[in-house]
Amino acid sequence: MQPQRSVGFTLVELLVVITIIGILIALLLPAVQSAREAARRMQCGNNLKQIGLALHNYQAALGSFPPGGVSDIALETSNPNWCLVNAQINQAPWTVLILPYLEESSRFDQFVLESKFKSTADQATNGDNDAEYARANNRYQCPSDPNSRSDVPNLNYFGVQGGGAPGSQSCGNSAGTRVYYHKGVLFHNSATRFRNITDGSASVFLVGESKYCQLAGGIASQASVYVSWAASNKLSPAVPLPCSQSAAVQPINGSPDNPARDNTLHTQSLFFGSQHPGGCNFAMSDGSVHFVGESIDLLLYRHLAVRDDGLPVGGFTP
Repeated sequence: MQPQRSVGFTLVELLVVITIIGILIALLLPAVQSAREAARRMQCGNNLKQIGLALHNYQAALGSFPPGGVSDIALETSNPNWCLVNAQINQAPWTVLILPYLEESSRFDQFVLESKFKSTADQATNGDNDAEYARANNRYQCPSDPNSRSDVPNLNYFGVQGGGAPGSQSCGNSAGTRVYYHKGVLFHNSATRFRNITDGSASVFLVGESKYCQLAGGIASQASVYVSWAASNKLSPAVPLPCSQSAAVQPINGSPDNPARDNTLHTQSLFFGSQHPGGCNFAMSDGSVHFVGESIDLLLYRHLAVRDDGLPVGGFTP
């Protein structure tokens, strides 16, 4: 009789198989992650598309784009200190005003537009809008941002209030880190019409992506301070802040700050950026959405945030 042979793998063979499987997983994982990010970036672009459409529908219904933020303090172009005062009334930002055009009428009805809105979460109000301020709205959240969750009321899409070199702002704090501009489409107490966008609606930013909205816990000494998607503009002698608008001043993704661990109150009005590799999305004033690379010429980038400076000559090609 011939001896029976056991059927199975040797230890060496098992190790070889495991090694091959590990190599295949290592090769496939980047491709899977890339595909997932492509899907998230597409969803983010769709979010901006819907926001742009809502802004256009608001404009069609009311004759102008909504104000970036509303308060009883007027923007005075001849007064560089207009934002360095305390407002008696801070009211709804553009993000709240367009809710009916985002099919969010029930959410819109929860706000009391005549009452005061918070800017940062530590600001005192009569409480009418505080509960909604603290509730997340996924229409304003980018799926690629790990800080955007159902329990976080942050904002990933900021109105473009203008842009330019540091120091060219309409008003700001003494350090130039919290700035207001008024040459874009959505800015403090604005009422921009299409006829005001003389550079052409396809060549002017309307809303841009941001990863810098301040989160609770990002300021170690004031862990309860954060900025919501429903935040009003803040006017103050020391710490003004356009809470739902930003300006094209510094390069895209130019700051390493993370709002979950850093104080981005000094960052969010100067930068646009995203968690997408290489740049961020912008909705143009004609409603189109483009991914703008972080390597874009800085001067061109700043001009695209201005509605009426005659530049760039020949328009914008993403």
